[in-house]
Amino acid sequence: MKAKIFLTIDCEDFINDRSMFALNHILKLLHEYDLKGLFFLTGHLAKKVSCFPKILDLLEDEEIGYHSTSHTVRPTIIEYTDVENYEYAHQISLKRETSHINPLNGEPEGEGGIILLRKHFPNKEITSFRAPGFSYSPPHLEAMSDLGIRFDFSTSLSKVPIYYKNLTFYPYPNLFDVTRLSSYASIFKSFINARLAVLDFHPDYFVNSKYWDSIYFSGNPKRLFSVQARSSKGTSTILENFELLLRRLSHFEKKGIFEINPPLEKGKRKQVFTNKCIVRDYQSSIRWVKKYLGYNPRFIWKHFEKFFNLAD
Repeated sequence: MKAKIFLTIDCEDFINDRSMFALNHILKLLHEYDLKGLFFLTGHLAKKVSCFPKILDLLEDEEIGYHSTSHTVRPTIIEYTDVENYEYAHQISLKRETSHINPLNGEPEGEGGIILLRKHFPNKEITSFRAPGFSYSPPHLEAMSDLGIRFDFSTSLSKVPIYYKNLTFYPYPNLFDVTRLSSYASIFKSFINARLAVLDFHPDYFVNSKYWDSIYFSGNPKRLFSVQARSSKGTSTILENFELLLRRLSHFEKKGIFEINPPLEKGKRKQVFTNKCIVRDYQSSIRWVKKYLGYNPRFIWKHFEKFFNLAD
């Protein structure tokens, strides 16, 4: 059986134009090596990329997923669903994920989000989702399901795709460091042993010296501003390493060892979750908002209990 590898790319930096350069380069490399990627776009990035017709055309050859409407604009998913009433959190999610979010005050302003993404890619079935920072919230996931999402890439619930409440949960990504060369032989061996691997890349990381969204870590800024660029040598090294990775993945795919970005399939195994498993996943889901945003949720754990039927 071939090992399945998903090349996922999180596209979220709507402020720094250099991230568009990186995205364009990634797309061209995938085309050169006859590989497909799964690109998770935010609503803000969907609006941005509409100003880059060449990138828009290249994305037509790729799989498109959704990465929330606004990523780090406050309040984030964990923050705005951190209310006591589960259904109210669900309704907030539906409202925000179908709206454009003002990047300075965080308020919904007209149509946007997943609706805008689907307008830009009318020929695509946008049925996959990844939460920013992997910080997902159960009522938000149910809202995503209501909006046509069928596959989630945000959790660490299982090492294989599992099916639960109309959603198939794919494994937590194996973050791949393209800033330095690694032992590809041992990495690929681990992929073969795992049978399924999810790799995660961020175009902005290729060209920025710090997180593009760090301007939001202390709250919404009064104006949008760029972060410092990575050195040209640093960017060149990362792009070279990324190309080397793609070249070798393409080689192994042609040899019949790997299957790169196979079609998404409904999980064959339904899951009964243990309390220990859900506690671990909850801690994983709030790690990003605690570490970078300094936010400690009050009600999110109760939402996990309800969603996974732990409170019965």
